[in-house]
Amino acid sequence: MRLIRLFTALAGLGVFVVAQPCVACTNATLNGNYGFVLTGVNSSSQLTATVGQITANGSGKLTGTETVSNNGAITSDVSITGTYSLNKNCTGTATITPSGGSASTYSLVVIGTQIEMAEIDSAFTESGYALAQGKATCSDAGIKGTVAYHGIGWKVSKSLIPVAFAGQIISNGAGSLTGTQAGSVGGVVYSESLTGSYSLTANCTGTITLTGSDVTTHSNFVLVNGGMSTLVIQTDAGTITTSYGQK
Repeated sequence: MRLIRLFTALAGLGVFVVAQPCVACTNATLNGNYGFVLTGVNSSSQLTATVGQITANGSGKLTGTETVSNNGAITSDVSITGTYSLNKNCTGTATITPSGGSASTYSLVVIGTQIEMAEIDSAFTESGYALAQGKATCSDAGIKGTVAYHGIGWKVSKSLIPVAFAGQIISNGAGSLTGTQAGSVGGVVYSESLTGSYSLTANCTGTITLTGSDVTTHSNFVLVNGGMSTLVIQTDAGTITTSYGQK
């Protein structure tokens, strides 16, 4: 009854509510650079994680690079190519092939500037998402400021050791970092100060080195969301760790 009275009142004022049409997707919906992250289990029953950047040309073609950890074995900056096809309802598929590797097929759902992804190849259990790069400033100066982040993953030794962490990093716009981080490694809690360095290339991909109390870590990252967010994968052997940062 409230809705009926509200509609009657609006009509009496000459105001009419018009239903908005659903957004219809085509291949042209995907156009430009996207950062993506995928985690799960590969066909060898190993934990796997991937972070990369892919460029959609608006007509069904993909190119890019990715860094992958398969059970702690790292392959960095591998070239990838592929194709994609979107339906009118914004669902679709993509096939991505790394240089020297086998093609992987993904189910896609596009919503705004984000793409939800799940691998649909037999024996794989992997999912993730992609975010549009947007109008980011792809230089060391472009990421000056404070970033909050969190991450999760595994260390590989004689067994798998779970890791989780969160922290804050301040970049000075000239390649230097300071910050703090707290987390857990196999249930052992820690807190530490951080120093480090970073480098960002003109295509919005980069590297990070961070030193804490007793460990130095190395990572690759992709800048997305107009320069406000980062997708990160650790590149030290024996790690399967990804993180997300937000200005």
